[in-house]
Amino acid sequence: MDDRKKSLASTSIMHFVNDGISGVIPLMYPVYNALYGISLQTVSVFTALQNVISIVVSPYVGNKADSSGNFAWLMTLGVLLLTFGTAGYAVSVLFLGGSPLIIVLILFSVVIGVGSSFYHPIGASALGQKLDSSDLSKAMGVNGSIGSVGRLVLPFLATLMITYTTLPSLGILALAAALGGIGGFAILNGVTFEKASTTRIPKGSAWKSVLPEWRLARPLLPLTLVSFSRGLCTGVLPLIPFYLVNVDHFGGLETGFIYALSLGAGTGSQILFGFIQERVGYRFALGFSNLGAVVFLLAFVLSPNAIFTEISVIVFGLFTYSAFPLLLGMVHKRAYLYPGDVTSANSLVWGIGTSGGGAAAPLLIAALALPSAFGSLTPGFIGAAVVGVVSVVLVPFT
Repeated sequence: MDDRKKSLASTSIMHFVNDGISGVIPLMYPVYNALYGISLQTVSVFTALQNVISIVVSPYVGNKADSSGNFAWLMTLGVLLLTFGTAGYAVSVLFLGGSPLIIVLILFSVVIGVGSSFYHPIGASALGQKLDSSDLSKAMGVNGSIGSVGRLVLPFLATLMITYTTLPSLGILALAAALGGIGGFAILNGVTFEKASTTRIPKGSAWKSVLPEWRLARPLLPLTLVSFSRGLCTGVLPLIPFYLVNVDHFGGLETGFIYALSLGAGTGSQILFGFIQERVGYRFALGFSNLGAVVFLLAFVLSPNAIFTEISVIVFGLFTYSAFPLLLGMVHKRAYLYPGDVTSANSLVWGIGTSGGGAAAPLLIAALALPSAFGSLTPGFIGAAVVGVVSVVLVPFT
């Protein structure tokens, strides 16, 4: 197997594990609320904290990857941290309750946030280095689709495990996912990746090492703003199981299956949007994807019946998970602007942009759901869709 095939195979396995196990986490939130009395506001802090930590860590991870070229080791470290944090989420309820449980879940949220900051920028760079530009869009589409299969399969299994066994049984699923990540490492280990010509980490300041440099931020600012506003719109997805249970009054099994289908809907959309990129250009494909996410989020919230709710949330997932090849494909199209620092550029657009929006979304929803505000989840979901309009308007300026 040559380096191109190894890179595609390994990053696809890592994507399957990374996105699949990330999709499992939100299925725990309704259980926390129903069985352990953890409020929406607290759950929102968990998911926001994961994204905030990712924002802080992503630029450092990208910098480290660019300067070392140790893509296989770093991606594997991220997967292991992510699966460890997920296992902690699942089994903590066996030993703790009340405030001590919440404190421990916050700590595991930090671990999950650190782990989730590794895969996307490094995986995109691994493909970008080993594949020709003519094949990159298709490769990212295939890679992203396999990530979507992970988001379908692992949450589907998690739903069955939660329904027919107990929440802590998800620790077994997390362990299996970790083993999959190690398998991906075994494929990629030994493949050599380019290093940046000089290390970009400023000496003497740990804080500066996590901040994006202006030479990167300036050309990528419009795309990062698009990524942020899109991330806020699609960042409601982790709270959709909570919404389906508490607002639409769906059962746990039905909620899990619908949610898994919404995550898995990206399987075809990644390849489809990779094809659209090649035919009509990156900007059109990204703008169309952003618009679709806004429209179907509103359709989900305003749906008049259960069938329409199910259809709209699944199609919303289709548009949501087309982001990987679209956003990071645009970063690679501009690689000449930041030679040797493509992973850092990916970290800026994805880690700060998408993760930043993903952090803001649950906080917005939780704030508007307070009794002193609207007392409902619905206004926050509508507000997220309104912000998503910005991601459509700004696309021509990227």
